[in-house]
Amino acid sequence: MSLSELVKGTFKLRYRVLLIALSVSLSQLTACNVAPSTDDRASFVVEAKDGLKFFETQIPDLRKQIQDSAGYAVFPGTGQWGIIFTGGSFGRGAVFNAKGKQLGWAAVNNFNLGLQLGGQGKKMLLVFANVDVLKQFQKGLLTGKAEGMAVAGDEAATGVAPFQDGIALYVAAEKGLMAGGMVGMENFRFRELGKEDEDPS
Repeated sequence: MSLSELVKGTFKLRYRVLLIALSVSLSQLTACNVAPSTDDRASFVVEAKDGLKFFETQIPDLRKQIQDSAGYAVFPGTGQWGIIFTGGSFGRGAVFNAKGKQLGWAAVNNFNLGLQLGGQGKKMLLVFANVDVLKQFQKGLLTGKAEGMAVAGDEAATGVAPFQDGIALYVAAEKGLMAGGMVGMENFRFRELGKEDEDPS
């Protein structure tokens, strides 16, 4: 076997390993692990509400946008992770209706789709324009990408984010750094409150 053939064979093997690792990683984002652990759920909701307060403090008229919406999802912090040569982000969130009643949990596996940031954590807020969009989110039927409006902790935003296919997306970095980027709607999962521990099959 020549050196070039050996190199090609090694590359193909690494590529296959990468695809397998990606497939396993994405398959782990199922309904049964969308919610935090039982012991962490109460404190997580507090963190989510604090995350919403952060966005409301920074964005004029956000409260009105939410009141006029069907609900919202708050991700108080998404962490960075990597698989072999590729990186992405994973995070959990809580989903509420427009009046602040929790509907369930959400998780995002944003594999290599942006939310670019030179830090280890981000806050993210999704506002659902109407009931149909919220239901699609809950059923995992949303597709396409949304561009996140960057929010910095040291200055107020100029206004609310526009709805893109029924979603208004806000992204902020930890410690008030600027964030932003694109996120794929198909990478979100939802789990209804009270059904966190049921077998999703």
